[in-house]
Amino acid sequence: METSGVAVGCGWQQFVAYVNVGSYYIVGVPLGVVLGFFFNLGAKGIWGGLIGGTALQTTILLWVTIRTDWTKEVEEAQKRLNKWDEKKQPLLAGFNDNDK
Repeated sequence: METSGVAVGCGWQQFVAYVNVGSYYIVGVPLGVVLGFFFNLGAKGIWGGLIGGTALQTTILLWVTIRTDWTKEVEEAQKRLNKWDEKKQPLLAGFNDNDK
């Protein structure tokens, strides 16, 4: 499941960025270093840390996606669409059939 795509599509780009930074650089990379170098697991440890960061990211975004009030999200999206609809201009202003 592409949970980060769902969150970005909902307009939560900043939240997703924080989750990514926290998951990979604060958890995944240090965990990989510890597993790879201190526990002498080498590349397996580094990959394990990065996979752990990815698992954390997926867990957080899945939890947020499940707990989201989608009815409220739809209402917010409709408000944004209506705001743009009020400012809508004709696509071809000044164009008429006689100009062909």
